[in-house]
Amino acid sequence: MARHAILRDEFILATKHEVESVTLPERVAEAGPEDTSGRTVGKPVGAIISGLAVLRALHHAQRPLRASEVARQTGLHRGTAFNILRTFQREGMVAYNELDQTYSIGVMMLELAHGVLRTSGLLDVIRPEMFSLAERVGVTVALAKVEKSYDLVLLDFVGGGFRVDSYFSVGRRSRRFSGASGLVMAAFSGAQDEFIEQEFEHTEWFRRPSFEEYRERMLATRARGFALDQGNRRSGLTQIAVPIFSQQGPLALVLTAANFSYTMNEQKITEVAEAMLAFADRISPELGRLRLD
Repeated sequence: MARHAILRDEFILATKHEVESVTLPERVAEAGPEDTSGRTVGKPVGAIISGLAVLRALHHAQRPLRASEVARQTGLHRGTAFNILRTFQREGMVAYNELDQTYSIGVMMLELAHGVLRTSGLLDVIRPEMFSLAERVGVTVALAKVEKSYDLVLLDFVGGGFRVDSYFSVGRRSRRFSGASGLVMAAFSGAQDEFIEQEFEHTEWFRRPSFEEYRERMLATRARGFALDQGNRRSGLTQIAVPIFSQQGPLALVLTAANFSYTMNEQKITEVAEAMLAFADRISPELGRLRLD
């Protein structure tokens, strides 16, 4: 049996005994004063925390913000928010529009994001495998990192199966438990059924299944090792997703393949799923070389 399949089966056994089943509040509480690697976290620096709050406010905003709006959203004094914004502007992290006196995330952030991909090993280790998979089976392939919050953050995508700019952008968070990748999270993340059902009300679908149907799909995903969504998440798109486990056992990454549904008959779905499971088997032992935290 492939190593990846063994890790998956070990997870299923642990889930049956409720070893891994914890709720979101419990997982957050477990973080405490130490990170997951056991290293003690130093004393937080207030100025950095405030600066990050400003960047997050700009990141989550649907439009550029004035300094007063940033201050209101972050709870900072207006003068403090203004000084932080001006500092980030000088460093290229924030862009300023003089006409309407608003701030937005700067292009420099893209350079930092590329640095994350470069130093993580993702571009050297996983991306070539993603290109090979996408070309071999003719799909668009996306790789996402599993967060402790049960969110998925898109790390990379390749392939020309369909126009992807409407659906994929690096760094984007997926709505929790939605689509094929969300089914993988529900099946293999260790989240309790009660928490999944609670979050299901906030999931995004083109055609929303009932929770009973969703749970059946989750159990099917756990049994066969991959998730399948045929147009429910995105109209006209079929998506297949597989888990990639770390060598320690927990779910680390989710690989998703997508293409137009008219190209994805039963034979094609089987071909793509088998290729993706083989991909997961090859990549799982390599995760120790990557820096994805």
